Amino acid sequence: MTFYILLVVLVVGLFFIAYKYPTTEKAISLTLLGIIILIGGFRDRIGWDYNSYTNWYLYGTRDDGLEFGFLGIMQVFRYLNFDYHFLFFFFSFFTYVFAYLGVTRYTKKSSLPLVLYVLIPVLFLGSFTYIRQLLSVAIAFYAFSFLLDKKYLNYFLLMFVGVSIHYSCLLPFFFFFIVFKWGEGINSCHLYVLMGITFIFGQIGVIHWLGLLFKDSHYLFYVSTKFAIVTPLLKLLVINTMGFLIICYYDKCGFQHPHQKYLLLLYVCSILVLNLFMESVELTRLYIYFRIFEIILVAEIFRAALVKKRFWLIGFVCCFYLLPYFRAIHIDYKMEHKKSKLTPYKSLLFK
Repeated sequence: MTFYILLVVLVVGLFFIAYKYPTTEKAISLTLLGIIILIGGFRDRIGWDYNSYTNWYLYGTRDDGLEFGFLGIMQVFRYLNFDYHFLFFFFSFFTYVFAYLGVTRYTKKSSLPLVLYVLIPVLFLGSFTYIRQLLSVAIAFYAFSFLLDKKYLNYFLLMFVGVSIHYSCLLPFFFFFIVFKWGEGINSCHLYVLMGITFIFGQIGVIHWLGLLFKDSHYLFYVSTKFAIVTPLLKLLVINTMGFLIICYYDKCGFQHPHQKYLLLLYVCSILVLNLFMESVELTRLYIYFRIFEIILVAEIFRAALVKKRFWLIGFVCCFYLLPYFRAIHIDYKMEHKKSKLTPYKSLLFK
């Protein structure tokens, strides 16, 4: 656990250097990218699905059921006789590079969004386990910037790659387009109402009714409550509270750039998905495609809070990220008889 504490201290310290000396912003951002590539790319037996991916690569145990993009990458690596460690490095490298490229497309001050990327457990720590989906998330995050610029070919090609890596990328493929096409007419009141309605319906138990609807379908796996892990109510309340504050901030202060409204709409979609499908781990994983936009929105709010010395807001944001981060590490640390845990951190560089 000490390793992850030192990581937080390091990345936060680098941000404050960039904040104090703005001319170092680019260098600090590239340094942060290098750090997360070294940590994620050279990890050894880290990530709960690590053994599963190793077996798929070495023995082809799931070749028939895997997305063609991921399978194609594995087949090339097998043909070249690359070690399975290279597979993890490859996916980690491009996950973080696409995330970095996306950040730089949305903002010139990229250091703080990268720090937030590290602190949100489902993003950086999640990339140790959900290696295919998190790569697709990063690609989709980057691709949306081209949709905003109306570079449709770039958008479709990138999203096609994302879908080839993980089929779940089909959801943002269409939904991003819907938000881009009709999002201009949505205001903050609509967002508050949608958050409230989805929260209520989620508490009623949408997954239960979907389970009845798909009881004779292969989709039952995604909506079954048999092995469900319900999202804690406290987590839902905190995330909805953060969403409320972010909407309030932009409603009051306005958007500095036109694209920020679209990022806000996509971010709120993450809350709607989490509210509705709180009983299904498989479905709530879809919210990652939308939550990643939070790192751009909150970074601007945090910087403004630093300038105006709004310490209550600074404290809330710090608690919002640091407490879940260390809780995730603590839970992993306390787990017994679990292979490929996050803790203790192990690296190929340390051997």
